[in-house]
Amino acid sequence: MKPEIVDSSSRDWREFEDAPGVRYKVLRHHEGRRGLTLLLQFDAGASYPAHRHPQGEEYFVLEGTVEDGGRTYGAQTYVFHAPGSVHRPSSPGGCTLLVTLPAHIERTDV
Repeated sequence: MKPEIVDSSSRDWREFEDAPGVRYKVLRHHEGRRGLTLLLQFDAGASYPAHRHPQGEEYFVLEGTVEDGGRTYGAQTYVFHAPGSVHRPSSPGGCTLLVTLPAHIERTDV
């Protein structure tokens, strides 16, 4: 099998309608298109609405800092949220994350 190669610089950032200052680039749709691997970028002061991860979430902080669950994580930090976890990440100074989602999220604030 050949590796799947993505030049992320060739993809445009897409905005979230309900999260001003947070944008994403999809790098890969997982088998069955239920999950994703994506880049997620927060402007300084931006946050993402509260949501649940039915199948968990993994992210790696590439640059900047993210606040999540009462803690602050800086560059080169890996975070795993177990299936069923709920959180509302934000970034006081801006950040870029590499995120892996095995399944779609469920919004908890609507």
